[in-house]
Amino acid sequence: MSTTDPASPPPPARKRKGTRAYLVLALLAGSVVAAYLIHGYLTRDEVSTDNAQVDADVVPVAARVTGVVRDLLVDDNQAVTAGQPLLALDLADFDAKVAAATADLEAARAQAAAADAQVEIVKSTSSGGLSSARAQLQGSSVSVRTAAAQVQAATATVARARTELGKAEADLARAVRLHDQGAVTGQALEAAQATRDSAAAALDLATANLTAARDQQQLSQTRVAEAQGRVAQSAPIDQQVAAATASARLAHARIASAEAALQLAELSRGYATITAPVDGVVSKLAVHRGQMVQPGATIAMVVPRTTYVIANFKETQIARIHAGDTVDVDVDAAGTLRGIVDSVAPATGARFSLFPPDNATGNFVKVVQRVPVKIVWAPDQDTSRLRAGLSAEVTVHLRRGGK
Repeated sequence: MSTTDPASPPPPARKRKGTRAYLVLALLAGSVVAAYLIHGYLTRDEVSTDNAQVDADVVPVAARVTGVVRDLLVDDNQAVTAGQPLLALDLADFDAKVAAATADLEAARAQAAAADAQVEIVKSTSSGGLSSARAQLQGSSVSVRTAAAQVQAATATVARARTELGKAEADLARAVRLHDQGAVTGQALEAAQATRDSAAAALDLATANLTAARDQQQLSQTRVAEAQGRVAQSAPIDQQVAAATASARLAHARIASAEAALQLAELSRGYATITAPVDGVVSKLAVHRGQMVQPGATIAMVVPRTTYVIANFKETQIARIHAGDTVDVDVDAAGTLRGIVDSVAPATGARFSLFPPDNATGNFVKVVQRVPVKIVWAPDQDTSRLRAGLSAEVTVHLRRGGK
């Protein structure tokens, strides 16, 4: 009698568990592949990057003249409007320069009036004969008085030029000491040196004018003596008329020069009040009351209220990006905002750097470059919480079928 059980033995439990594990893994792998394919299909018309930031056209504000800060009219991070005064420099030096230029202009006008009168006087002596000689004698006498007045005016000009030279030399000596102590910049020292040289040149010019005026005075006195000898006879005075006319033209040219100098002095005085160039917020104030500022030195930054986004896309992503594409911009400080592609930069970001890369070693390795894309905000959104420099994540919705 056989003792073998005709029924087949059941499958081992380990084999059933292994089969179940393979099925689960296959299901998970299929789900991942399906999710990847579905996501790729749904985002086939989108490109994204997290290499983006909010930006604004920050405007540096610089001084145009040298001066000491008298009043600081704004605080750091204060909102300002275009044309609003930011700070004011001490006006004492500027007022003095305007006053000096005004005095020079008045002197030039007086000299021109005297020269015009001299022309008429000289012309009146050209009638000929005894009457002409007597008129010339009278005119020469007036010329003597006019020349004496010119000598006095030239003497006063020399005195003023010497005073200005003394002040300029004192300022230069003080600037040298301060520069040696590190209190002022080399630019300030050069400005003081230039002012001293200008004052020395002005003294030389004034001295030359005084010499010319004295020569003119002596010449006028000589003409008086000559006119007395020509009372009995007539003599041509065409050369005298020509000389007087030339002197009048020179006097009028000096008026134009003095008017230009006065205009420059008034412009410099106007530059003593520094205003905001655009609407925005003042930041990074770099000056304080009593501080000396130099031309070209940045004293503050004005950040406009209008912002935009610069997104740096890979060169493999920009083929279908065009101006006008809609954009989703995710900013941590403001949430998700809507934007519009404004333009695509004509070069990669690396080409705009101070030292563009130039691989000349022969060991070239291709690196995917980034191309800046400017994105502006769509209308009817609250962008007041945005600040220049904030990071952003950008998604551009490409035009379907665009190339």
